[in-house]
Amino acid sequence: MSAAVAEIVLRDGRLHMARDVHERVLFACENVALLARGDGWLLMPLRAGAGGLQVKLRNARGDRVVESQEFFRNQGIDDSAEPRRLLLVDVPGEAAFAMRFDP
Repeated sequence: MSAAVAEIVLRDGRLHMARDVHERVLFACENVALLARGDGWLLMPLRAGAGGLQVKLRNARGDRVVESQEFFRNQGIDDSAEPRRLLLVDVPGEAAFAMRFDP
């Protein structure tokens, strides 16, 4: 198993990430795709014009948020679920990161 490259938080059906994660890991991409694959999820940075979910500016520090309630509801996670940390893990051969709950 590959090592985690970053940590994000799933809260209120939204993905919250620090500015440095957005810049360093997602290469400041302004759109992402969320994919359900097997028993896990993938977060894929997208280039401009590719569609997907917008990575929105959250505060003056430059932290970001992805409005992803619909995706997580479809995965059986209610908006009112307790906040959970997710680890982003590089997936060799994929242009995406696996999202795994931090134990």
